[in-house]
Amino acid sequence: MKKLKSLWYENRVLFVLLIIVLICGCIVIGVIAKYFFGSSSSKYGDRLDGIEEVLITDEMKNNFVDSLNNDDLIQSSSLKVIGKIVYVSILFNDGVSLIEAESRALASLLTFEEKYLDFYDFNFTIKANSTENSEGFLIMGARNANGNGLVWNNNTEISEE
Repeated sequence: MKKLKSLWYENRVLFVLLIIVLICGCIVIGVIAKYFFGSSSSKYGDRLDGIEEVLITDEMKNNFVDSLNNDDLIQSSSLKVIGKIVYVSILFNDGVSLIEAESRALASLLTFEEKYLDFYDFNFTIKANSTENSEGFLIMGARNANGNGLVWNNNTEISEE
Protein backbone atom coordinates (compact mmCIF):
# COMPACT_ATOMS: atom_id res chain seq x y z
CA MET A 1 0.00 0.00 0.00
CA LYS A 2 2.90 2.29 0.75
CA LYS A 3 4.23 1.71 -2.75
CA LEU A 4 0.91 2.77 -4.29
CA LYS A 5 0.76 5.90 -2.15
CA SER A 6 4.29 6.89 -3.07
CA LEU A 7 3.61 6.12 -6.78
CA TRP A 8 0.45 8.27 -6.62
CA TYR A 9 2.17 11.21 -4.91
CA GLU A 10 5.15 11.11 -7.25
CA ASN A 11 3.09 10.81 -10.47
CA ARG A 12 -0.35 12.20 -9.65
CA VAL A 13 -0.17 14.86 -12.42
CA LEU A 14 0.56 12.16 -14.99
CA PHE A 15 -2.31 9.99 -13.71
CA VAL A 16 -4.77 12.88 -13.92
CA LEU A 17 -3.57 13.73 -17.44
CA LEU A 18 -3.85 10.06 -18.46
CA ILE A 19 -7.45 9.92 -17.21
CA ILE A 20 -8.29 13.12 -19.13
CA VAL A 21 -6.71 11.72 -22.32
CA LEU A 22 -8.66 8.46 -21.97
CA ILE A 23 -11.96 10.31 -21.48
CA CYS A 24 -11.28 12.56 -24.49
CA GLY A 25 -10.28 9.53 -26.58
CA CYS A 26 -13.55 7.77 -25.74
CA ILE A 27 -15.53 10.89 -26.66
CA VAL A 28 -13.70 11.24 -30.00
CA ILE A 29 -14.23 7.57 -30.86
CA GLY A 30 -17.94 7.89 -29.99
CA VAL A 31 -18.40 10.97 -32.17
CA ILE A 32 -16.57 9.38 -35.12
CA ALA A 33 -18.59 6.17 -34.78
CA LYS A 34 -21.85 8.13 -34.72
CA TYR A 35 -20.82 10.20 -37.74
CA PHE A 36 -19.86 7.24 -39.91
CA PHE A 37 -22.27 4.62 -38.58
CA GLY A 38 -25.19 6.86 -37.60
CA SER A 39 -28.75 5.67 -37.85
CA SER A 40 -29.69 7.64 -40.97
CA SER A 41 -32.26 5.44 -42.68
CA SER A 42 -32.37 7.32 -45.98
CA LYS A 43 -29.65 8.49 -48.31
CA TYR A 44 -31.56 11.80 -48.56
CA GLY A 45 -31.57 12.45 -44.81
CA ASP A 46 -34.40 14.83 -43.91
CA ARG A 47 -34.59 16.53 -47.31
CA LEU A 48 -37.69 14.53 -48.28
CA ASP A 49 -39.70 15.40 -45.19
CA GLY A 50 -43.29 16.07 -46.20
CA ILE A 51 -43.14 14.23 -49.53
CA GLU A 52 -45.99 11.94 -48.45
CA GLU A 53 -48.46 14.83 -48.80
CA VAL A 54 -47.39 15.64 -52.37
CA LEU A 55 -46.33 12.26 -53.69
CA ILE A 56 -46.47 11.96 -57.49
CA THR A 57 -48.33 8.73 -58.21
CA ASP A 58 -47.94 6.42 -61.20
CA GLU A 59 -51.36 7.55 -62.41
CA MET A 60 -50.20 11.17 -62.43
CA LYS A 61 -47.04 10.19 -64.31
CA ASN A 62 -49.04 8.29 -66.92
CA ASN A 63 -51.53 11.14 -67.36
CA PHE A 64 -48.68 13.61 -67.82
CA VAL A 65 -46.90 11.46 -70.41
CA ASP A 66 -50.16 10.67 -72.22
CA SER A 67 -51.09 14.35 -72.43
CA LEU A 68 -47.68 15.13 -73.93
CA ASN A 69 -47.78 12.22 -76.35
CA ASN A 70 -51.23 13.31 -77.60
CA ASP A 71 -49.69 16.57 -78.83
CA ASP A 72 -49.09 16.58 -82.61
CA LEU A 73 -45.66 18.20 -82.23
CA ILE A 74 -44.31 15.65 -79.75
CA GLN A 75 -42.94 12.31 -80.89
CA SER A 76 -42.30 10.80 -77.44
CA SER A 77 -41.90 11.81 -73.83
CA SER A 78 -40.97 10.37 -70.47
CA LEU A 79 -41.17 11.39 -66.82
CA LYS A 80 -38.98 10.14 -63.99
CA VAL A 81 -39.15 11.17 -60.33
CA ILE A 82 -36.06 10.81 -58.15
CA GLY A 83 -36.35 12.27 -54.68
CA LYS A 84 -37.61 15.85 -55.05
CA ILE A 85 -36.60 16.19 -58.71
CA VAL A 86 -38.87 15.45 -61.66
CA TYR A 87 -36.99 14.69 -64.89
CA VAL A 88 -38.99 15.24 -68.08
CA SER A 89 -37.60 14.24 -71.47
CA ILE A 90 -39.42 15.29 -74.65
CA LEU A 91 -38.54 14.36 -78.23
CA PHE A 92 -40.20 16.64 -80.75
CA ASN A 93 -41.08 15.89 -84.36
CA ASP A 94 -38.82 17.14 -87.12
CA GLY A 95 -39.25 20.77 -88.08
CA VAL A 96 -40.47 22.03 -84.70
CA SER A 97 -38.89 25.34 -83.73
CA LEU A 98 -37.11 25.85 -80.44
CA ILE A 99 -39.60 28.52 -79.36
CA GLU A 100 -42.55 26.15 -79.90
CA ALA A 101 -40.78 23.39 -78.01
CA GLU A 102 -39.99 25.63 -75.04
CA SER A 103 -43.57 26.87 -74.89
CA ARG A 104 -44.93 23.30 -74.96
CA ALA A 105 -42.61 22.33 -72.11
CA LEU A 106 -43.71 25.34 -70.08
CA ALA A 107 -47.36 24.58 -70.81
CA SER A 108 -46.88 20.99 -69.65
CA LEU A 109 -46.26 22.27 -66.12
CA LEU A 110 -49.90 23.35 -65.97
CA THR A 111 -50.92 19.70 -65.58
CA PHE A 112 -49.47 19.75 -62.05
CA GLU A 113 -51.23 21.42 -59.14
CA GLU A 114 -49.54 24.31 -57.37
CA LYS A 115 -48.60 22.18 -54.34
CA TYR A 116 -46.48 19.93 -56.58
CA LEU A 117 -44.82 22.88 -58.28
CA ASP A 118 -43.96 24.34 -54.87
CA PHE A 119 -42.35 21.10 -53.66
CA TYR A 120 -40.56 19.52 -56.64
CA ASP A 121 -37.78 20.79 -58.89
CA PHE A 122 -38.40 20.12 -62.60
CA ASN A 123 -35.66 19.39 -65.15
CA PHE A 124 -36.60 19.35 -68.83
CA THR A 125 -34.59 17.90 -71.69
CA ILE A 126 -36.10 18.74 -75.07
CA LYS A 127 -34.74 17.48 -78.33
CA ALA A 128 -35.51 17.66 -82.03
CA ASN A 129 -33.45 15.91 -84.66
CA SER A 130 -31.90 17.90 -87.47
CA THR A 131 -33.41 17.72 -90.94
CA GLU A 132 -32.72 19.32 -94.28
CA ASN A 133 -34.92 22.28 -93.34
CA SER A 134 -33.94 22.73 -89.67
CA GLU A 135 -30.85 22.33 -87.54
CA GLY A 136 -32.61 20.60 -84.66
CA PHE A 137 -31.78 21.23 -81.02
CA LEU A 138 -30.98 19.65 -77.70
CA ILE A 139 -31.58 21.94 -74.77
CA MET A 140 -32.15 21.61 -71.05
CA GLY A 141 -34.34 23.70 -68.80
CA ALA A 142 -35.01 23.78 -65.10
CA ARG A 143 -37.65 25.06 -62.73
CA ASN A 144 -36.79 25.40 -59.07
CA ALA A 145 -39.49 24.77 -56.49
CA ASN A 146 -39.00 28.33 -55.27
CA GLY A 147 -39.08 29.80 -58.78
CA ASN A 148 -41.93 30.61 -61.10
CA GLY A 149 -40.66 29.92 -64.61
CA LEU A 150 -38.38 27.72 -66.64
CA VAL A 151 -34.77 28.72 -67.16
CA TRP A 152 -33.17 27.36 -70.33
CA ASN A 153 -29.47 26.82 -70.88
CA ASN A 154 -27.76 28.71 -73.67
CA ASN A 155 -25.16 26.37 -75.10
CA THR A 156 -25.92 26.83 -78.78
CA GLU A 157 -22.80 27.13 -80.86
CA ILE A 158 -22.41 30.45 -82.59
CA SER A 159 -20.86 30.21 -86.01
CA GLU A 160 -19.34 33.21 -87.72
CA GLU A 161 -20.39 33.78 -91.29
